[in-house]
Amino acid sequence: MKKLNNHKLLVILAFSMILSFGLIMNVRGLTNPLLQDDYGINYSQLGTVLMFFSIGASLASFFSGFLIETFSLKHVFRAGLVVGIIGLISIYFTTNYYLLMLVIFIIGLGMGTTNVSANSLASRIFTKNKGKMMNLFHFFFGMGSASSQLYAPFVISLGFRWEAAYSFGVILLIGLFGFTFIPTFPQQSDDDSSKNAKVTTILKDIRVWLFILMFSFYVGAEIGMSSWLGVYLDNIQQRTPEEIGAYMFGFFVLFTIGRLIASFIVERVGYIKTIIISAAAAMITIAIGLLGPKSFAFFFSLTGLFLAPHFATIQAVMFEVFDENVSAIVGLTLTAGSVGNILFANKLAGAVNQWLGIQLGFGIFIVYLTILIGITIYLRQHYVQSKS
Repeated sequence: MKKLNNHKLLVILAFSMILSFGLIMNVRGLTNPLLQDDYGINYSQLGTVLMFFSIGASLASFFSGFLIETFSLKHVFRAGLVVGIIGLISIYFTTNYYLLMLVIFIIGLGMGTTNVSANSLASRIFTKNKGKMMNLFHFFFGMGSASSQLYAPFVISLGFRWEAAYSFGVILLIGLFGFTFIPTFPQQSDDDSSKNAKVTTILKDIRVWLFILMFSFYVGAEIGMSSWLGVYLDNIQQRTPEEIGAYMFGFFVLFTIGRLIASFIVERVGYIKTIIISAAAAMITIAIGLLGPKSFAFFFSLTGLFLAPHFATIQAVMFEVFDENVSAIVGLTLTAGSVGNILFANKLAGAVNQWLGIQLGFGIFIVYLTILIGITIYLRQHYVQSKS
């Protein structure tokens, strides 16, 4: 009975961790245009600020696995929460652009560690019905992301500055920190295949690079949409913060619903077809939103529905293609996703928006999805034709 209750507490903690991560990470959809106005920066400079969040999160992704093995999951998780709390408090008192980049980096480092810890905990406690439980796990990320689009406008409507939308997240992190003292954390299980894998050997496999590119361009499209949509609606359509919050809320709600729907149909449709069809549909909805009248902004929100299946489905294809060193390859591809966040979602998108203007630059996400479809077709023709 005690063991069962401990497992339930760990499940609650895992879901709470990923929900909090989704909420804090995605307030930027509404706060980015306010940040831009407050600091008087251009699109490229905004992209640089967002890039520093991604750099912090990427470093956390790269090193947290080793740190968890060395110092234990519980201690690394607590350390990540402390770093996140420091960053979320500091941003409220930051007035310098360069200091802002440092604070955003600290937030990314703390929240990235929280994300890795949440996924590590989930992998240890969901030993049965992994597919179902991991889909439910990611569903809570979507719930947190959707909630952020109601929470951030509410905080600002009370008269607080945009920074408060971040800073009030400290309440969640303190609650999580206190909760870690209640359950007993599971121990690390050995994964000999990952420990014996050599990165240099793995990177010689062309298939690994194909998946690295797929994750990079997908993350560039998904995170790019959530990061720049608020700026587009503010600068091009002159939407109010409340309207922007509503469209961002719609994006994340549909994104969450899309993950649930995909869990029911992906086995029937097929992994490769799901990626291609959903990516094409996302391209169409983005194009309609860009080319249509102002009232067509709903199509930007609808894009979330079609972006939702990609991450888990690409992973499913990867699990079919590779028989060895799967854990090591997963780590490499997740790091690639972080690189896609830095380069494609933030820096390149910011530079293109600055060069072409955001009305044209926003179309770069269509380019990313086009490349994703091309790589997926190549992968099917050369490596997974017999399994698709």
